[in-house]
Amino acid sequence: MIMDWENDGRTHPNIDPPGLFDASREALMFLDRHRLARTTNSYALALQAVLHPYGPLGTAVADRTDGGIRLTEDDVAELMPLVRQHEAIDLPPDRAQLDRDLSDHAEALDSLTSEARQITSDFSNDVSALSHAHGRDNDLGPNSSAIALLLEQLIARISKTERHLEELSGSISSLRVRIESVPQNEDVDPLTGVMSRTGARSLIEGLASDSHGYVVVACSLDDLEGINERYGRSVADNVLRAFVATLRQSAEGAEIIRWQGNLFVVVQRGRPLSTVAGMMEDARTAMQARTLRLRGSGEPIGVVTMSAGIAVGIGVPMEETFDRAEALRVIAGDGVGNRVMSRA
Repeated sequence: MIMDWENDGRTHPNIDPPGLFDASREALMFLDRHRLARTTNSYALALQAVLHPYGPLGTAVADRTDGGIRLTEDDVAELMPLVRQHEAIDLPPDRAQLDRDLSDHAEALDSLTSEARQITSDFSNDVSALSHAHGRDNDLGPNSSAIALLLEQLIARISKTERHLEELSGSISSLRVRIESVPQNEDVDPLTGVMSRTGARSLIEGLASDSHGYVVVACSLDDLEGINERYGRSVADNVLRAFVATLRQSAEGAEIIRWQGNLFVVVQRGRPLSTVAGMMEDARTAMQARTLRLRGSGEPIGVVTMSAGIAVGIGVPMEETFDRAEALRVIAGDGVGNRVMSRA
């Protein structure tokens, strides 16, 4: 199952971008409207135009299609530089985001497969119930018009599912091509897209010489292990992504490092302890308020909370400051957790 949450921290000032699955569907509809072949380039153009309707590409597409004019293959070729600009902005220089997108698509495919099985089960149950109901009063069996209606409904549901599967298949193929073209980067955590501990090495080494000091936050989710046990690894992974999105929104300008497993380090320079503590309180409140649901069933997984410890370092190695922040995080997470503790 895949998690559903309100946003991922990448919002336009006036609009929220659609989810990747919805955007993929709209992109394929875009290609159909313009009667464009579903090539890698045309799909990439359509997807970026859907995701960024008010960006340079979206504006150029609007200008070329003013008055109901359709795009041509020549238009696609001419607009590809704008497509690449959007992709360079949207995607990190590694495979992390692409891997997450592919994972989301794969799990959406699993959801559609489950829907197909449910369609078959529902139809069998309906026919069985109808047969028993008519059999009690009519030796000739179920009413043919009722069976015809059930068949009509079945065909409609199957057709809808087939369309979704076709759309999803196209977007997965495009993502695979893009993933294969991007090299791995060990400096970035592939699950969450933030710095890995390896990638943060130069940052860590430079903090000791920062004469203005710095603030280190050690933070983690309070019950990720329980979520993993109840719902499985994929759900727990998506909760971690939601956690990182929350940190990014609340701790603007901070460096975020996935230290290990469920433990993240947030480094903030040039801001006092009180400001960083306020940011982490905002993150704690925002995380607690998020509604995280299982995609497909829509079942909420319950409140997810975080705990954090914060410490200040001036002229000392980052590891020393981290140890103090981590000790506070352990205390904050004791019991029910959901606390932020700080000390200069």
